[in-house]
Amino acid sequence: MAFVIRAAEFEALRSAFSRCLHGMSRTILIEGGVGCGKSALLHAITEHAADMGATVLSVQGRSTAAHPPISLFQQLVAQVPAPPPGEGPAGATAALQFSAALPHVAENGAVVISVDDVQDIPWSELDFLLQTVSWHRSRRTLILLSHCPHLRHRDQPVKTELLRRPNAQRIHLGPLDERGVRAAVTTRVNRPHEQWIELLHHLSGGSPLLLRALLEDLRDEDMEVRPTGAETTSGPLGMYGRAVVSCLYRSGASAVELGRLISVLGDSATPELLSGMTRISPAVMDQQLEALRDSGVLDGTSFRHGSAPREILADLGTLQRNELHRRAAVVQNNAGSPTTEVARHLLAARHAAEAWQRSALRDAAETAIGQEKIRLAVRYLELALENSPNTPDRIEIYLRLALITQRISPAATEIRHLTALLSAFHSDKMPSTAYDGLADLLFSYGKIQEAFAVLRRQGAESSAADVRAGDHPSIAWLWAWYSHHTDQPQDDGQAPRLPPPDGGGAGPYGATALFQTFEGSFLFGERGDWAAAAENLLEVSTLSDSTVWSMACAIKALVIADRLETAWQWCEWLVKESATRDAPGWQAVFSLQQATVALRQGKLAAGLDCIRLVETVITERSSGYACAVETVLAATHMEMGRYDEVARVFAKPIPPAWEKSIYWLSYLCVRGSFHLATNRPHSALADFLRIGKVAERTLVDHPTLVPWRLYVAEAWLHLGDEKMAARMLDEHTARDPGHGGRNHAMVLRLRARLAPPHRRVGLLFRAMDELLASGDRLEQARTLHELGAALRGLGHDSWAARARAAAAHIARNCLPDQAVARSPAPERVGRPGPAAVSAVGTPCPVGQKLLTRAEHRVAALVAKGLTNRQVAGRLHITVSTVEQHLTRIYQKLGIGQRADIGQRLKSLPA
Repeated sequence: MAFVIRAAEFEALRSAFSRCLHGMSRTILIEGGVGCGKSALLHAITEHAADMGATVLSVQGRSTAAHPPISLFQQLVAQVPAPPPGEGPAGATAALQFSAALPHVAENGAVVISVDDVQDIPWSELDFLLQTVSWHRSRRTLILLSHCPHLRHRDQPVKTELLRRPNAQRIHLGPLDERGVRAAVTTRVNRPHEQWIELLHHLSGGSPLLLRALLEDLRDEDMEVRPTGAETTSGPLGMYGRAVVSCLYRSGASAVELGRLISVLGDSATPELLSGMTRISPAVMDQQLEALRDSGVLDGTSFRHGSAPREILADLGTLQRNELHRRAAVVQNNAGSPTTEVARHLLAARHAAEAWQRSALRDAAETAIGQEKIRLAVRYLELALENSPNTPDRIEIYLRLALITQRISPAATEIRHLTALLSAFHSDKMPSTAYDGLADLLFSYGKIQEAFAVLRRQGAESSAADVRAGDHPSIAWLWAWYSHHTDQPQDDGQAPRLPPPDGGGAGPYGATALFQTFEGSFLFGERGDWAAAAENLLEVSTLSDSTVWSMACAIKALVIADRLETAWQWCEWLVKESATRDAPGWQAVFSLQQATVALRQGKLAAGLDCIRLVETVITERSSGYACAVETVLAATHMEMGRYDEVARVFAKPIPPAWEKSIYWLSYLCVRGSFHLATNRPHSALADFLRIGKVAERTLVDHPTLVPWRLYVAEAWLHLGDEKMAARMLDEHTARDPGHGGRNHAMVLRLRARLAPPHRRVGLLFRAMDELLASGDRLEQARTLHELGAALRGLGHDSWAARARAAAAHIARNCLPDQAVARSPAPERVGRPGPAAVSAVGTPCPVGQKLLTRAEHRVAALVAKGLTNRQVAGRLHITVSTVEQHLTRIYQKLGIGQRADIGQRLKSLPA
């Protein structure tokens, strides 16, 4: 390559050698930066000289600096024959031996003495060599010296003294221009793309050494097409990185240290910062920087490619790297550099022992949050937390960390940070200024009891102004209710009753003012007001750490207000927005809400897709948030008729955290519904009653939020106790503020079962009016199914068939194609799922699935009106066995309620 890229310089050397052959001795100094091709050029001309019959003597200047050193003359003497006996003094030094031998060597022809890296050779030795050659000036001798003028090895007048001598010549090797780079590249690639020539010229800085390393790293065929962005900054260039390291080591210890410092500082490296991190004087610093620029290693004060600093730092031990980063943090902090730069080094060094360092990390975290670099912000705060003593600052860091970690994983926030914060609260290590933030987090994660414990300790410091519009729809009301009934303790042990809407008897938290807020109107205003307030909040809010839960709660308000399509659209937009913000935690929150909306709307396949997305983020089952995920998953499978999948969900062990979360109520509700669907009404009743106890204990016993009495009434109906069912419906209605909608439709449907036959149809038609407005397609299918049964009981068979067909049509549209094709699933008595309603709409042919003898006996007794317990006593089996038989009976006969058993039994073959 030297012949190609240094053609002019090689021709000058060859010309000097030709003159030497004619008796004109010369001394040529070849100078240039490290890696510029000096050694390659020396090798090329000495090979040419040897081919022409000259005697070539080569010396390495670096050998004189080795341990132990090999002097210049020791290297020369080793390459020449010993002088004839009698010439030279006995016991002469290597210098004198060479001086005596040189005339005899020169008699055989031209002599070429090549000294590479002359700056490493002591001036005394070099001066004696030049004197020795001058004594034989008439001889044909060519001295070639390579010299790196910028390297600070020994302060010697090499260049000045040599050029003062007669027959001396200087050849300077500067960096290659693009033409030189092109000439080198075309020796390997026939037609390189022009942008590759520009890129290689930039990355190599015109250094032949670095250019050769780049050509080794790259494939020839890749250079025939346009380069991509990866090669320009950070692509893997191993040979290139190692070549840079070699250049540093050949440039001396100061250059190595400088290269390491620049690697640590990165783009922020300046001569001032570099001087602050080392004891090198500014003058020497400038000289070293200039040497590295001249060798192509640096562009200004930066490396030309990311492979170089990576290779340099990889050459260090962990402790050395950490120490460099620690020094860089100190220097940049003292220089007033941005806290992001200071924090970067502290993070790399895993060091934040001092207060100013933790402060820098917290400031840098806020900057990273503003730039949507959440994972980096989390790393900054985690490091600050690791090194923070038990002070109020530590709690503040925990709170901030908990808030922003939600963007990545809500479950991680709950398990790690919220647990630690609660521990600090219970051990009285939390400052009162942090109570409000802790209460917000607890409410967000459904930990109502813990949240109220925080509020109780906060006491009179709280006020209505502390409640922000857009908090959880129940929170302000709960807060006000709590403040109301704490002033009026219940001596009779009854649950606290709802305060009147006028806020009479307001407690220390200002219930009167709270009832005028969005949350107050939510529970006491019209449903249209709830939806309008929720939509207004969503429209004016920007998704952020401080608004994410408010926006999620506004969507809950839309769902409870039966604005399902609006809620779906907002969920869809927020899921996409969270994805663009690289916030999988937020994405999971809104995807879970979207799954809940899909469940109401009957978009069961879409709901499953949403749940699958959530499961990729919420992976820790010990989180209370995982309770919500599995609850919605079980409910969706149940509506599809996938009872085996539901059973698998409920067979898993229950983590303790679930029972402390508000999501536990939903879990109990769905599990109770599954018990009903599989004809285990006693188990269902136990779960539903447990919901009521938990709701009362956690102060969320409001019919709009937790309509548990409706579920209990349904269970009592299944058990045949109409009196208890009516009592529960009356209790629910007495507490219901009368907003109408889905819950009211459920009340009407259940009352229809208690009403005389001539009143059932009217109640069910009123329920359908409410459901059509709510958009709840699952309840529509169930209500139409019951309407068909009521119409048939009155003898309106054609209208009954239409109602049942409509129910089956809605149910089929709710189910995925594969679910419709499955065999009919077990029926939920009184509340059949879409799979069941779909199956009822197209019953199995009579006799296709005959009952066993045991099933027939159970069916016959049930058809006579006996309860499950009476049937068990008559047949001497357990109630559970009766329920299992009934599950199979409903499935085989394709029916949805007990009243249909007798009619189907009559049609079975004898």
